[in-house]
Amino acid sequence: MRIKRTLLFVILLLLVLPAVQKRFHPVSSRPLNGVFANAAKPVFSCSAWMTGQFQDACTRYLEDHTGFRPDLVRLYNQVDFSFFSLPHAERVVIGKNHELFASGYIRGYLGQDFPGNRYIDEKVKMLRYLQEYLWKEKHIFVVVVIPPDKGSFYPECIPGRFLKVKRHQAARDYFLQKAGKAGINILDFNSWFLAMKDTSPYRLIPTTGVHWSEYGAWLSADSATRYLERMTGCTMPRMVLDSVVTSTHPRHKDDDINKTMNLVWNAPHARLAYPAFHFVSGKTMSKPSALFVADSFFWGWWDQPIIQNLFRNPEIWYYDQEIYPESFTRTKHTWEAGLRETVERQDIIVLLQVGAGGGNPGSGIIDRLFAEFDTSAGNPIRKIERTMLSDTAWLAAEKRKSAERNLPLPVMMRSDAISLFNDDLKRK
Repeated sequence: MRIKRTLLFVILLLLVLPAVQKRFHPVSSRPLNGVFANAAKPVFSCSAWMTGQFQDACTRYLEDHTGFRPDLVRLYNQVDFSFFSLPHAERVVIGKNHELFASGYIRGYLGQDFPGNRYIDEKVKMLRYLQEYLWKEKHIFVVVVIPPDKGSFYPECIPGRFLKVKRHQAARDYFLQKAGKAGINILDFNSWFLAMKDTSPYRLIPTTGVHWSEYGAWLSADSATRYLERMTGCTMPRMVLDSVVTSTHPRHKDDDINKTMNLVWNAPHARLAYPAFHFVSGKTMSKPSALFVADSFFWGWWDQPIIQNLFRNPEIWYYDQEIYPESFTRTKHTWEAGLRETVERQDIIVLLQVGAGGGNPGSGIIDRLFAEFDTSAGNPIRKIERTMLSDTAWLAAEKRKSAERNLPLPVMMRSDAISLFNDDLKRK
């Protein structure tokens, strides 16, 4: 009888505690990582009641506002992860040896995102023109930086279910082949990291992360600095390594995938290295100005901080969408900045994107730069814009779109012209 009463008391307590937590918050509950939109409290109406929409909305609201919800979610996620290797995070794949992947890197390794030969051929041709024009006319050095991607770095850890399909040529590999023949300036850290995979004393890509480790980011930045000095003739500040500290606790973004899974305990991970270093500057050294059109790998250089100590007033166009450091305080979009003016005040343009951006590094900046600086009559993007201007109905539609999206008409027209141009390339 005592056992029954005890069990009844425990069950009642479990039922009451979430309500108490929701109302009075006696226990501090750590919020979940990520962006979540909790359901709003529904407003009753007879029509919503009759269709069942009100009941569904109430269910979502109560689920999202249950006491201890973050803790219960973590417990649920932990059980699925530990016993069934199921991640409750968008586009996360649990590989062999507990290696965590983003599904996009597996698709890239298998060549499932290949946009077509002609598409990449055209980007290489545009990039070749820009590289030559900006260096000869403006003395601006353009370089493509390709970080390591986890899919090609740890293919042996990709789950077998993904490898049942035939592997095709990766967009990065075809881009490297064509860009190499065209003489494009490239820093291929993917190949370099692969060559060091079995000899590096420290992990270059974390088990629970998708980017280069802090040690890998420092190593690549040191190499990139020496490369830029050799190619541009400038003498930049020198990074001097003081020590390397190892830790079993991932720091900063070294466990970025692990954080998205919202577990009770961290996923298994290997020991990681963290370099301590300082910068040496001299009278003969200078900080070049640079524009980085980059993806999230860039933050491995920014957070240490490396970029701020090597470059003068660095500008970051994140996926060619948002401008940093301004967007740290207020979002500023790249269309708000003058493209030509921004480029012409730089010494170096860096297009940094994993997988060479699927053959289009810089998230579309190549198209925009080519349309801006190639003023010849044969420019295909400008041709489409001229057709827009001469077609009354088309121009009216572009004006409506620019008003709806609160974009200047020239920005709207160029964006649509580039989209049409690329769609045609992919179809062909």
